[in-house]
Parts: sequence; C-alpha cells; structure tokens
Amino acid sequence: MAFPSFLRIAIMPMRHIMEIKTDEKNNVNFTGGVEAKLIEILSSKLGFDYELIIPDDKEWGKFTDGQWTGMIGMVHRNEADIALGDLTVSGPRSKVVDFVPYTMETSTFVTKIPKAMLKSASFVMPFQWPVWILSIFLIILMPILFKYLMVKKISQSRMYVSMIGNIFNQPLSFNVENGIDRILMGSWILYAVLLSSSYTALLLSSLTVPISENGITTIKELASAVSKGKYRCVTNKGSANIDTLNVSVNEDLRIIEKHTTEEDWFTAEDAVIAPTDFDDNVAVLGPKWFFLLEYGEPPQSDKYIFQETVGFGSIGVAVNKGFCCINHLSTTILWIMDTGIFKKFFDEAIYKTRMNFDSKHYAIPNGLKPLSISDLLGPFILFGGGCMLSILVFVFGEFIFHFLQRMLLLCMRAV
Repeated sequence: MAFPSFLRIAIMPMRHIMEIKTDEKNNVNFTGGVEAKLIEILSSKLGFDYELIIPDDKEWGKFTDGQWTGMIGMVHRNEADIALGDLTVSGPRSKVVDFVPYTMETSTFVTKIPKAMLKSASFVMPFQWPVWILSIFLIILMPILFKYLMVKKISQSRMYVSMIGNIFNQPLSFNVENGIDRILMGSWILYAVLLSSSYTALLLSSLTVPISENGITTIKELASAVSKGKYRCVTNKGSANIDTLNVSVNEDLRIIEKHTTEEDWFTAEDAVIAPTDFDDNVAVLGPKWFFLLEYGEPPQSDKYIFQETVGFGSIGVAVNKGFCCINHLSTTILWIMDTGIFKKFFDEAIYKTRMNFDSKHYAIPNGLKPLSISDLLGPFILFGGGCMLSILVFVFGEFIFHFLQRMLLLCMRAV
C-alpha cells in the first residue's frame, strides 16, 4: 500500500526541539528544532505533505476523567494521524496508540548551583570550626605546659610570645640546649609550620577560586530535603514524569513524587520552555537532553543537571491504531537513526546553544580576576577590630594606672 500523501501531525512546540511560527491564517510552520528536522526528512523521504496541529490543552497525553488528553488523545480519537514531540512511550499509552521508537531518553532533576559564599569571611574558611577551636586551645595551653616541662626556665610571657611567633614564621627568642627542651620545641615548631602553611595555602585558594555552599546534587539528598520541607519539585504539566515517579521501586523517588507539582511551561512564545528563574529551593524534573539544550552545563550555566537518572524511556512517534503504513514509517525512521542524521541534528543544537548562551542569566568567569577590597574585607575588619580593641585596652590600662596611682597618693597622705 502506498504511503499517504497527506498527514495530520500533532506536535508539542518546544524550544530547540520544535520551534514554530503561526501566520495570519493560523497555519503552523516550523522555524527550526531537532525533531522539526526529523519531520521534514520524513516528509521528503516518504513524499507526503502535512498539517501541524497543536493540542488545545498543551499536553503530551495522560488518562484523566475517563479520556486521554493532549497529543495521545488526538491520535486516539483520529484527530491526528501521528504525533511527535519528545513523546515518551509508556504502557498505558501503548494500549490506545501504536509507537515507533527512535531514541532513548533519561529523566532527571535540575537545581540551581549554590551561590558563592561571602569572601568577607574567607579568613576563617580554610579550617572547620573544630580545627579552629582545637588550635586556639593548644595555643593557650601549650605555653603553660611547656613552661613547667622544659628544663630551661623561661618566663610565661616570653614563652607565649615565642610560641605564638612560631606560628607566624618567627624564630624562638631564646636558645634551646637541653635534649628534652629540643624535642618539645621541635614538635611545637613542626606543628606551627604545618598549621601556618596549610592556612596560607587554603586562604589563597579560597580567595582566588569561588567557594560555593553545599547544594543538592543527588536523588537521596533531594528526597531528604523535600521530606523536611526545605525543597519542592516541579515538572511540566501533562508529561509522564509524575507517573514515572509513582511506579518507581525507589523509595526516595516515591517520597519526591508526593512533593512534586505540575506547572504549565507553555509560554507566550508558543513553545514549551524550561523554567529559568526558579527559586533556589526548587528542583525541576524533566528530560535530560532537553535540559542540556535549555541550560547547558557549567561553567556556561548556573544550573546543575543531576548525574543520576529518574528512569529510562523510549521516545517515539505515536501512530493511530488504524494507520496503514506503520511498517514503512518505522523502516524510514530506523534508516534516519542508523545513518546518524538525528544525532547530527542534536549535536548541532547543543553547539548553537553553547555559542548563543545568554550571559545575563549567569556571568561566566573569564581568566584571572585580581583581588578586590570586598575579597579582603574580612581580614581588614579583623585588623581594624584588633586595633580598636588594643586602643580600648590601652585607654583602660592608662585609666586604671592613674586611678591606682591617685589612690596610692591619697593613702600615703592619710598616713
């Protein structure tokens, strides 16, 4: 049987996938997109003209209130001959329409990359708080302990000044001759060198390389966050993502499903566009290849695409059960896949996305950046605070000295 010369094709306009424009007569035409090129090749190879139809409800298709919505519903009711547009093959859908798979798809989550931590506190970032507390404890305790353990008798103030000076790469202010004293001071100098060297190296790296807060990067972390109410998940309305979570054997995914809501990603541009300005505590669920086209990857993006996957699925052309030439269509699609034409379209789209990256969403670091006042604000504040504290101590000491001197004179006069 000859292949039909005209087909009604239900589509879901998606940026990078199926980009369209509508003329004054409401005729829908392609302007670009990976799957749009697939339809054009099929049309050329099989010799058919086509009419593009967009579902009124802007959905891929799910079973609701006893009937199918979206593109699946249109094909099932014979309102369209075939449907195409990142359409996931599923068991329930396969009962009402036939599918011709042409690629595999993985679904996953996207979160925002955490913001960089304030550099004004960079001087405390090299060490964790337990290390700081232990170091301060040793600096206070060890001079007292060494004063009594060492054979050579040294005043407590001189011991403090010398041992603290070692941390700032200063030599000892006294000679060490006894063997026990050399072992004690040698161990302290080794500790001081390791501490100061580690701090200096880590401080420089924290100033030159941005340090980000810990973000959500795994499904287990996301499940824990949503169960505590710290995160929420969203996905596109009418997709199969909620069903995928619901039937999963993974307990974490079932927890996430209870905190996932559907949103309409269909914009005024007559296309499905992945959300860009979502909140920091939101995870977006959808097809990974669509996210790669929409967001890109760091450092060209401020979004993080999970390495883990929610599930694998086939993407296919939905065909009406009564369609005459499904075998002919399947053979042609298989030829397109085997020759690498479809992969070439996808690679070209990825390349264009990276070249046309919108820098207003995320500033890409370019080369070395000199340190600014804001980068060194923390040490300056610490230095200024120390100076103010020393001035206060000096003024208070002078006040106490003059007060005690005056009291002493009064006592001497009274005597």
